Amino acid sequence: MDLLELLYDYFEDRPHAAALIRQRRPYALGLLGALAGSGSYFVAKAAAGRLIFLPLSWPSFLLALLWQGVLIFALTAVLHLLLDMTGARGDAGALFVHLGLSELAWLAALPVSLVMQALFPHSPWPLRLGLLAVAVWSLALKARGVRDEYGVGQARAWATLALPYLGLASLAAFTTTLGMAALVIKALS
Repeated sequence: MDLLELLYDYFEDRPHAAALIRQRRPYALGLLGALAGSGSYFVAKAAAGRLIFLPLSWPSFLLALLWQGVLIFALTAVLHLLLDMTGARGDAGALFVHLGLSELAWLAALPVSLVMQALFPHSPWPLRLGLLAVAVWSLALKARGVRDEYGVGQARAWATLALPYLGLASLAAFTTTLGMAALVIKALS
């Protein structure tokens, strides 16, 4: 299996790429895709001067790569569990490769960041909209991978893909509410 041929087929010949992924399960390629996308996003945010939580250093770059690897494994597990519980049959290993390769969309983050900064140097909104477009493209590739691997419809693939993200958003909202309530109670007592 030629690496470049599989990458080309992933973006241009979806059925052929899905068959190759299902047959050979190139786990390392999925992990490398996830790490490359995460690295590109980190560099794009650093080039834009928008690293919020981490300073620009090698340890923070490696931490971002580790975090992305953990997230891809966790997302694969949650999606496989949700799809398996609802009767869809597919392979979690092939889904991992699809999810990892979908992160290759983030390779466009650095060029988008540089172009948006050059065209609109004093406004953060074009950069945010450009990165949002890259995020939607990555999500569309993830939904396509779920659809190809589990044989579900497009609406079900998007709904299943949205559930883990909605769960994380709900957890963040819940913990933020609890934290704010604790601050209010402490301030009042």
